[in-house]
Amino acid sequence: VPTKGDVVLTYTNGSGTATINTDLIASVSRDNGTTYTAVTLALQGTTGGHTILTANNVDISGQPSGSEMRWKVATTSQSASKDTRIQAVSLGWS
Repeated sequence: VPTKGDVVLTYTNGSGTATINTDLIASVSRDNGTTYTAVTLALQGTTGGHTILTANNVDISGQPSGSEMRWKVATTSQSASKDTRIQAVSLGWS
């Protein structure tokens, strides 16, 4: 049963600027998406014009036991003046 989760994602701002952990939120689940734990994303730089964000060693031990890992990314405050585009997401666990 996993107790830690890791998320890596890349995104671009189509218009406006997303505020990380406010306008762009990531979460991890170990029980097939029934329970999620929000992660705190940290800026790691850019590659090919995409911004890289990571969250490592996120404690998911308080979730109901399970091993069906899932990730969720949500964007908020999106409009014609703020358009956040997710390019890639990777999930790891231990």
